[in-house]
Amino acid sequence: MRHMSVIVGFCCLVLSSISALGSPAASIQAALLAPGKHHLNVLIQAADQTTEIPVTVVTGSQPGPTLLVLAGIHGSEYAPILASHRFGVQLDAEGIRGSILIVHIANPPAFRGRSIYTSPADGLNLNRLFPGKASGSLSQKIAFFLTNDIYPLADAVLDVHSGDANEDLKPAWTGFYATAGSATVIEQSRALAFAFGFKHVVPFQWTFSERKDAIWAGSAAVALGIPAIDVESGGMGVPETEAVEAILEGFHRTLAHLGMTDQTFSPPKGQIIIYDRESVKAPQDGSWVSLKEAGKAVKSGELLGILTDWHGRTVFEARSPKDGILLLRLSAPPVREGETLVIVASTESVR
Repeated sequence: MRHMSVIVGFCCLVLSSISALGSPAASIQAALLAPGKHHLNVLIQAADQTTEIPVTVVTGSQPGPTLLVLAGIHGSEYAPILASHRFGVQLDAEGIRGSILIVHIANPPAFRGRSIYTSPADGLNLNRLFPGKASGSLSQKIAFFLTNDIYPLADAVLDVHSGDANEDLKPAWTGFYATAGSATVIEQSRALAFAFGFKHVVPFQWTFSERKDAIWAGSAAVALGIPAIDVESGGMGVPETEAVEAILEGFHRTLAHLGMTDQTFSPPKGQIIIYDRESVKAPQDGSWVSLKEAGKAVKSGELLGILTDWHGRTVFEARSPKDGILLLRLSAPPVREGETLVIVASTESVR
């Protein structure tokens, strides 16, 4: 059994009864039943390591769905984390139907360690560990907690990311699993992806036959029958104001879409589908020199960057595999064999 320390604020009073209920799920469930704004710190314990996950629960005065906002799966993806902080501060329970459950930093060891991809606690990538393990390492136990204690409380999930600290990602996009889950979950996820308001949307073509194969945070929700989308905005370890603002507006658009607030937004116009993403990977360790920014149009065969050995001698030329848009590029020099250097995608306007 995992244990949890909880600090809950509601009308400037401490709700000690919530922290006394024992399990993380019970404590969060109690917050979902008590109108107001609640701040919790969830203690996750592995054999020789611990961490606390900051969670805000905002429970409205009227019934409605529960939206889960999940940020900080990767510790150096800062725009989603800052947007989640601002979202939690802005929300007023009086104007909400239902509840919003915000996991501000799902991976505190990676955030504190300023680590890309993996956690310094165990060297693992949290976004490859779902549905997690009850008796695993710290990252595996975080994935287990999210999958088993948090996801079942939600009616919809926003898994919010950016390019990592060494990745330039443009344009911002939302993605949904277009071929996984029931027809209802697919349609609801699709509607969430478009309602978030970003111009670009990615219909993921990945499928999974068993729950254990849904190793990504968003896919783990879909495997449980919960509509979910991925959000990508920002990157390179810089919490750009534009990226934070775009995510924050998307949160509020989602509340309106789900009927949780009376706020109104103009429908997004001119949205574009991103499809057929192709990556170029590093054939060996080396030092990367990128020659083109993300978000730019590229031609098939165009030189996008070079990989050198440790003496600066070119060992590989990364060329575009097709005409399209440079969706992501590695922006920092250090590269390991097999890492993605660039991703090029095709696009088409929504009809």
